[in-house]
Amino acid sequence: MNVLIKLSALDIALLISVGVIVLLGALVFFLAGIHRVPKDHAIVINKAGQFYCVFDKGTHFLMPIAYQRVGVYCTAPMVQKYVANNGNHLDVTYQIVDVEKYHSNRISLDDLMKRIEKENSEINSTVLSEKFSLYGLKFININKSLN
Repeated sequence: MNVLIKLSALDIALLISVGVIVLLGALVFFLAGIHRVPKDHAIVINKAGQFYCVFDKGTHFLMPIAYQRVGVYCTAPMVQKYVANNGNHLDVTYQIVDVEKYHSNRISLDDLMKRIEKENSEINSTVLSEKFSLYGLKFININKSLN
């Protein structure tokens, strides 16, 4: 039993076009799952809306539909300006050391410092170190700035 299928030039062109489109779609799908994380950064990944993992530096692959990138954080020491309640301008140096904890708390440095000022009559390195660690941060230094 031989079945002979005759294809016209239009049919062949259509099959080739569909094949190329499928291959390009698969390539785009694959490339969408590649995540390159630079040095001193971390990416938080969710799966089905729940925390899944944290990617450190390097190249990682995840299925694009099932997994989502929900946060990108710099893990190098950072200096941020803060104006205290007493009007002092401060340069606070800190670092994210627990990306999962920091991401789940979602607190800015300004909000954290206001909370610390409200709870403590005296702000010193010990108090800052203790409070920062609760949010996945490492307190490094605090200096008065000119403005």
